[in-house]
Amino acid sequence: MVKNMDLENLFRENLKKYVAYETGEIPLGENWLLLDTNENPYPPIPEIIKDLKETMANPEILKKYPDPNALEVRKAILNQLLRDKDTLTNRNTVFVGNDCDGILEVLFKVFIDTGDQIVVFYPTNAIYKALATLYEAKINEIKLNEDFSIPDEVYSAKGKLLFIKSPNDPNGQSHPNEQIQKICQHFPGIVVVDEEYADFSDKTCVSLLKNNKNLIVVRSLTKAFSLAAFRIGFALADARIIKEMNNVKLPYNTSSLAQIAAISCIKHRRKVFEQNEKILSERKKLVDALNSFDGVSVQPSDANFIFIKFADKSKTLKFIWDLKDLKILTRHFSKPGLYNYIRMTIGTEEENNRFLSEFEKIAKKYL
Repeated sequence: MVKNMDLENLFRENLKKYVAYETGEIPLGENWLLLDTNENPYPPIPEIIKDLKETMANPEILKKYPDPNALEVRKAILNQLLRDKDTLTNRNTVFVGNDCDGILEVLFKVFIDTGDQIVVFYPTNAIYKALATLYEAKINEIKLNEDFSIPDEVYSAKGKLLFIKSPNDPNGQSHPNEQIQKICQHFPGIVVVDEEYADFSDKTCVSLLKNNKNLIVVRSLTKAFSLAAFRIGFALADARIIKEMNNVKLPYNTSSLAQIAAISCIKHRRKVFEQNEKILSERKKLVDALNSFDGVSVQPSDANFIFIKFADKSKTLKFIWDLKDLKILTRHFSKPGLYNYIRMTIGTEEENNRFLSEFEKIAKKYL
């Protein structure tokens, strides 16, 4: 045995400056209202649960490895989920992976050498910068406009990968296809549009894929379909890109259960989307109610969350703390330009009513 081994000297050097992605808080105890993680508040529909139970009862499936190519999932995505979309139709243009984050890491494996540059916006999902640091890429961070739109300076940006979150997190608004198309025409590398929350709106840029070989669209099958535990999603791109993604991914990167869940949720998508109409109507209710308070405004949202702005940023943390005392968790970002915002996940009608009732009581103290 080696004595006095210094483990610190064995870790990768760039881990010293690596900042891990920060997940939402998981409180202990009961009766917490968790409005901070953007999960779907509704359970999977009964048809999906039935399909999963049948799979769990089949030992022949459980004892075997999953399909490494997720062929049936890819067929379901093209033939059912995207059938009415004007987009790619070849199964070799679909990659199935460990939800959006896992797929994004595969893209870094495919495209990024040490020292390559990526382009990200601020504010947006922190995972892009986390992965860039891990893979020793340089980061060009472009600040979004005050209304969270993309500034014109993006058209002169250079790099290997450019990431667009649409709808964007934390504000929830989608970026227009006309602008994404223009970015694809100007950017010399690959444009990655992360549409993790796109199923909560009717906006998507998948139609741009047919005419832009440098575009990759990443989608999730966990948010809208209430399958966060299964971590499965897909990417659409030129077949040459998908081939390289399959070459570098781990051999069995999605489980059999996750694949069955994906196929089932696509099969029953219409009933799922009907259930999600409740989220959209509740989103409108929350926006209208919160906008009625003096000093409070809500940003436009195409997602299953809203971004609440306080005119007086000193009031923001008071609301955060008082809500937490009442066992209601929302998300606050202690970052420049975001101090006076709270991100809130849309809950069920009962959960949202509880939030609004407590919010009104707090508002009487501070607004």
